[in-house]
Amino acid sequence: MNIVHVYIKAMKTKNWTPEAIKEFRQRLNLYQKDFAQMIGVTERYVIYLEKGVRQASKTLKILLSMIEENEKGKERRTKQ
Repeated sequence: MNIVHVYIKAMKTKNWTPEAIKEFRQRLNLYQKDFAQMIGVTERYVIYLEKGVRQASKTLKILLSMIEENEKGKERRTKQ
């Protein structure tokens, strides 16, 4: 799957709830600080997202979906 397909698929983003964001970060085995650096926000913002104080923007939802798709692709390749 090339980057265009990943982007199109990511445009149909899932519902990134606070719980889903936290679970995704934990699945990546990242601390909030490291996850924040990866997605280009502050650690405090990640805390707010995970507590439901802030909601992820459409752009951030697309980014999270793209990262998730990329991770799924890596998992598929390592299982082969």
